[in-house]
Amino acid sequence: MTTPPVILRKLGRVSYSKALALQQSLAHKYNTVQPEEPIGELLLCEHDPVYTLGLRERKTKCDEERLTILGAQVHKTRRGGLTTFHGPGQLLVYPVLNLRALKLGVRDYVRCLENSVIRGLAEFGVNGFTTENVGVWVKGGEKEEKKICAIGIQVTHGVSYHGLALNCCTDLSWFSHIIPCGLVGKQMTSLSQLCTRTVSVEEVSPVLAASLADTIGFTLIH
Repeated sequence: MTTPPVILRKLGRVSYSKALALQQSLAHKYNTVQPEEPIGELLLCEHDPVYTLGLRERKTKCDEERLTILGAQVHKTRRGGLTTFHGPGQLLVYPVLNLRALKLGVRDYVRCLENSVIRGLAEFGVNGFTTENVGVWVKGGEKEEKKICAIGIQVTHGVSYHGLALNCCTDLSWFSHIIPCGLVGKQMTSLSQLCTRTVSVEEVSPVLAASLADTIGFTLIH
């Protein structure tokens, strides 16, 4: 049985607002799909420093001004979750997929995203796992858990967008100015920190793209 095709699009370094506009356009495009035609696109990119606020976030104007002074943009979004950071050295993966064509419900889709990241991390000798909080975590000590990948999606008319952010060689100090994803007392980590070497976005991108295709069940068109 053949799996449905999905177009792989590498955007490089792109602003958050430009990537979001593209996702919204593609979500409308793939609302209706035809047999044997692509059912969506997998967007890979990095962003300039930006803090994004999820649907449940209630930041004041003062909070937003404080974050802007740091040299980052601040964007309100309609994805699930709370505030997080995106920036250089972080791999952003935005799957714009017709979930009906994949016969996936929202919860199962999120679980697929998490499992895809866990499988991708294993290629670098890192053991990732899930908790009651959405995303992917690793052991940071004997009992400590650190977050390496944030996940937040939006689904409109059966088409998913937004996605996941995996820290490859991210400057983790950006996270110190917020409570990442609203999780008090939790720390962030990166592949570079765990592997004790620089692990670039370019190195991780093909591994994670292949893992997503295999886990979710689609064929990438390069």
